[in-house]
Amino acid sequence: MTMTTRTQAAAVLVAATIALSGCAPGPTSDPAPTTTASHGDHDHGDHDVIVPSPTSTPDLEAAATAAVDALKAYAQRDLDYPTWFEQLKPHLHSTAIEAYSTVQPSRIPAMTIQDDAEAAPTSTDVYAVVYVPTSVGEYTIELRRDDPSAEWGVTRFQPSN
Repeated sequence: MTMTTRTQAAAVLVAATIALSGCAPGPTSDPAPTTTASHGDHDHGDHDVIVPSPTSTPDLEAAATAAVDALKAYAQRDLDYPTWFEQLKPHLHSTAIEAYSTVQPSRIPAMTIQDDAEAAPTSTDVYAVVYVPTSVGEYTIELRRDDPSAEWGVTRFQPSN
């Protein structure tokens, strides 16, 4: 069964369960704050739609700082491989360690990092994209963390060219 077929089957099962029970499942515990929006529907009358409110704002400054620190470690191309990788590794998310273990630092372009790194406004509590200007163009740095209290780790360094 493909992922799309599985997703469709799950949606049908949920819809059937709701239809048979006559109502949507209730909240488990400690529901997230919500806002209510009213939408008219000529066939079914007015409905109140529950829309979750954001519970926190991602710390974009921390993500930008982590991205710059990681790029500084990544850009140390003159180090021997074992030294380079050991100083880069703490800046990487666990899912990226294997991929970056094959990089040859001498192949990274020589660069200086400029000021004004900027996190994308679409960043979340656990995923961030940061744009870092360098002397060889802008780098897009993708970061993840396993939960909002964990440290940011880079999953990808991407040059703009």
